[in-house]
Amino acid sequence: MMEKSPFEHKQSLRLKENNKRMRFLNEDEISSLLSACAPHLKPIVETAILTGMRRGEILSLKWDQIRGGFIYLEKTKTNEARQIPISDALEAIFRDIRRRDGLQYEYVFTFRGRPIERDLHVGFGAALKTGRACGFPFP
Repeated sequence: MMEKSPFEHKQSLRLKENNKRMRFLNEDEISSLLSACAPHLKPIVETAILTGMRRGEILSLKWDQIRGGFIYLEKTKTNEARQIPISDALEAIFRDIRRRDGLQYEYVFTFRGRPIERDLHVGFGAALKTGRACGFPFP
């Protein structure tokens, strides 16, 4: 009944087990990571910690998506819109950014007036390296 054998290309029907462990940073690790972050990177990392948003969602965040105590995301990885409540700590971060930059930029997170590019690996990698030197085993 089948046109091709499922074993034609020597593929196994066994599924590989997902051995990855989910791990969360403890308070000391968070504090160490944030202290190692460059000034333009720190609010991005804090936002990620406080919201669980993905990197692309954070970097593409615009001021008009923040209203009424929520962040409104329309373009997500799953293509489903979602709303994220804004905590007092996150509100303070946004307030500091507004105080520093005013509302002169469309994007929330900017560096020298331009939206931060998607590639944060260099700055974040440096923060992780500094944190590891302090004795915290970051993933």
